[in-house]
Amino acid sequence: MICYNCGNEVTTEGTNCPFCGSPLNPAAGNQQTYNKTAYNQGPQGAQGSSGSLDAKTASIICYITLIGLIVALIAGDQNDPFFKFHLNNAIVILISGIILGFVAIIPILGWIVVFAGEIFLLVCVIMGIISAASGECKELPLIGKFQILK
Repeated sequence: MICYNCGNEVTTEGTNCPFCGSPLNPAAGNQQTYNKTAYNQGPQGAQGSSGSLDAKTASIICYITLIGLIVALIAGDQNDPFFKFHLNNAIVILISGIILGFVAIIPILGWIVVFAGEIFLLVCVIMGIISAASGECKELPLIGKFQILK
């Protein structure tokens, strides 16, 4: 579960976040569901949106090519934990694709690895878009544990 207030991943059971002390949503269970009202309200209940796109739209756009990632970075609210989660996933996918590009230098074996890796990354992009569209913060397989954004 991810804390609505500070965006840290909470692995322990309890009613309050161990990082910031804010109350956790007991209805969220193990998978956090996007609740626009809860996400857009800051700690004092004020509207905290600094971007022109809502978090759900920006989260979907960040998975769609490098241009989509740049647009989402510019227009999205970087303080929103839901957007930050999906932005992190998109950046990890981008870095993984760049690393695979260097593996392509190796003839034959490298090309096979790159082909399989690019198919895997395409599946991760599709999973990320579906997760963002349904308002969930689901970890991607194998690469979901990497945290670039804190």
